[in-house]
Amino acid sequence: MRKDINCIALFTKRNNQESKEISLLLKDKIVEEGIDVIDYLLHGDFSNQNNREKEIDMAISIGGDGTTLKTFRTLPPGIPVLSINAGGTRGILSEVSKGSAISIVPSLLKGDYYLENRIRLSATLGDETFCPALNDFVFIRSDLTKTPSFCLSLSGRSIFQKMDGMIISTPTGSTGHSLSNGGPVLQETLECILVTPVASVNRMPSFTIPMVNMNIYANYDIKFIIDGQQIYEISKNEKISISRYQHDAIFLRFNNSMLRQLTKLGY
Repeated sequence: MRKDINCIALFTKRNNQESKEISLLLKDKIVEEGIDVIDYLLHGDFSNQNNREKEIDMAISIGGDGTTLKTFRTLPPGIPVLSINAGGTRGILSEVSKGSAISIVPSLLKGDYYLENRIRLSATLGDETFCPALNDFVFIRSDLTKTPSFCLSLSGRSIFQKMDGMIISTPTGSTGHSLSNGGPVLQETLECILVTPVASVNRMPSFTIPMVNMNIYANYDIKFIIDGQQIYEISKNEKISISRYQHDAIFLRFNNSMLRQLTKLGY
């Protein structure tokens, strides 16, 4: 039994006319059905909205994959997100194309959908906890003239390898930076971690491990990038601890597919 939908949040890609047009049409259609709509990204930053305290039943991300990633980072835990590819490119995370955006409203409001959980990763440095990643954490050398040695520790064992960087991704993120560096595409609902070296001197392969806690550090300063959107400077020998984030990302889906990501890639 689906809970009643009283309020839907729309997150629209900034400075993109195509996504804005779809958002406005979608808003009109939903309001006609007596549902409250909040346009967070159409009218500024989510954190500054006076109506942030409204209880949101679901969110719709209108843009590309980057907009979807930002939507999940912005929302409180437990709110399902429908991703519409309008103004994006491949839209691997999306469920609906721009041409079908309006036609799905009746199914949405009747509850003719299912919810799909995707794991996220959490990272901490000392007392600081970073925002969770739905796709990946990328560690890359800061100084292009020096190749760091990275240390990956898990389950009481450590691996030391000289390389340009290291990618720690979820199955969702296996189609991102990891794939560009030769990693495999994982079925997106698996509960595991993909480790992909970047330009390893010893040609260390990528590998998949169960969901376990791990630590990473390098002997030179490195950059730490979350979902390709947030960048931090990490000093040499500072240890980043990675674990499963306690709240999964919840996608709202209409079609059940075990090969969603491969299909989105054109296979």
